Amino acid sequence: MPLKRLFACLLTLPCALLVANEVGLESTSPSRFGAKFAEAEGKVVAEFNGDHGVFAFFTFAEKGDWSAEALISMPAGKTATLTGKIAGKAFTASGKVEGTGKPEWVALGGFKALPETPTALLLEAKERKGALKLHGYRFTYATDAKAKATAIPLLHLKTAYTESPEISVGDRGGVGAATIQKAGGRLLVPIVVEKAGTKNIAVRFTANKGSAATLAAHVIDNLKIDALKKAAKVIVQLDGTGKAATSKAIALTFPAAGTYLLALEPQQAAGTVTLNGLLLSGATNPEIWALPNGNAQSVHFGYALPKGETAQWAYAEAKALPGPPTTYNCVLGFGHGYFGFQRKTAGTEAKDRVFIYSLWDNGYVKNDAKKVSAEELRDLVVTTVAKGDGVVASAFDHEGSGGHSHLDYAWKDNTTYSFLLGVKADGDAAVYSAWVKLAETGQWRFLTSFRRPKTAAKIDGLYSFVEDWSGSFGQVERKCLYANLWIRNPAGKWVALKEAKSSATSELGRKDFAHTVEGNAVALTTGGYASTDGKRGVILAIPAGKEPVVEFGKLPAK
Repeated sequence: MPLKRLFACLLTLPCALLVANEVGLESTSPSRFGAKFAEAEGKVVAEFNGDHGVFAFFTFAEKGDWSAEALISMPAGKTATLTGKIAGKAFTASGKVEGTGKPEWVALGGFKALPETPTALLLEAKERKGALKLHGYRFTYATDAKAKATAIPLLHLKTAYTESPEISVGDRGGVGAATIQKAGGRLLVPIVVEKAGTKNIAVRFTANKGSAATLAAHVIDNLKIDALKKAAKVIVQLDGTGKAATSKAIALTFPAAGTYLLALEPQQAAGTVTLNGLLLSGATNPEIWALPNGNAQSVHFGYALPKGETAQWAYAEAKALPGPPTTYNCVLGFGHGYFGFQRKTAGTEAKDRVFIYSLWDNGYVKNDAKKVSAEELRDLVVTTVAKGDGVVASAFDHEGSGGHSHLDYAWKDNTTYSFLLGVKADGDAAVYSAWVKLAETGQWRFLTSFRRPKTAAKIDGLYSFVEDWSGSFGQVERKCLYANLWIRNPAGKWVALKEAKSSATSELGRKDFAHTVEGNAVALTTGGYASTDGKRGVILAIPAGKEPVVEFGKLPAK
């Protein structure tokens, strides 16, 4: 049976294929790192990609205690542990999967549900050893085995963006919510369409009697040129009843498979209206789904050292273009740490912007353990040797562990700053130090010297990257230019870096990134939902620059 026809059958005749209270995958969509959907024996199955799996949405006919199970198959002898959340709470059952080669029901545990309220289920697999396929779900009400659970194909608003104060975005029950206070602004909902065509979409909302909103909706395939296209807009009317309600369905056309933004613009508003997701009619979440993660991709350059060279110093210049908050521009990353500058908020004061330099421990060590001067930690933990005026230095133990330092400073967009990293031996340890040359004064500013035990005194694995570390502003483009990249070898000779190799993380459904050569620099661009369609594994020639002039004896040490 063709996939589209099968989905339609699942929606219109669920009981024909599933016994009472068993639910298929019509409301299921991939989580951040994806799940692949296919047909098996006439039914839709989802195969997990890595440990991360799927979202799904359901409503329940009765209020109170329910239990959940997942129908899972794994090859004989293979194992995994299902984890995740339902109704905002972690699974209470063990979730242990023992593969038999056939679908088996696995208990996820109990939860409390509200009637006719979309409830989110997040299903992941930890310690997965072998392929894992999800075939469906089963729900049981504590006092009535016949009480019904229904799959709700729904585009959630968890990763929706708001562009103005007229709309606020939050999260309710794992579905997400957007509240409209007055006319103006727009809500952008990032989605992926697996097959071109027209989709019928309705708005689920809540509003008091007398409250109302009129929305203009349209589809965006390239945010940069959206305003130039003057796309036709469809009107959606939302009139408050005091209860959860659903608008009339509107037809939106997607000319090709791919990633889109759904734009919802309040034309008129009276009172407060809260949007609680977009319902699909005649379609399923395997066909069309909201992006589970709002982050733009992290984009990188890797710089190979010239053959036979060893680096004891590294130098680079960088310039960030205007962009959104929560952006980190790493300039001199290396095998043991990273060094660059960050835009924390939308402001331009010192509290809004920062230079950051961090060094990894020689092994993962929790901060609590670092407070104990145990002999075995001396070969693992990074220690602070010195820091500059105004620099904050501390240990960290998230996403690895090590020593972190930062300097709040009102660095400027479209302004070039110079970054210098050096290393020297200290017995069998290495001391890595970082400086930044301020464009405003022309003077070097010392950040920190960190000591890393049991480490050779050299700089290798050099790289740069641009990162969106919150996901709240993935609809805004980020860009940083890197120029004049050099290393200095133990003989005191500066050697230019000549090649930059491109890479990027695999954020599900996104390709809006680029690696380019611009003027005297190589540039990293990410975000904005433009049709840039970046490529990984491309080697760019770094434009020739001027040999750095650094008076090492005059570098500040505090």
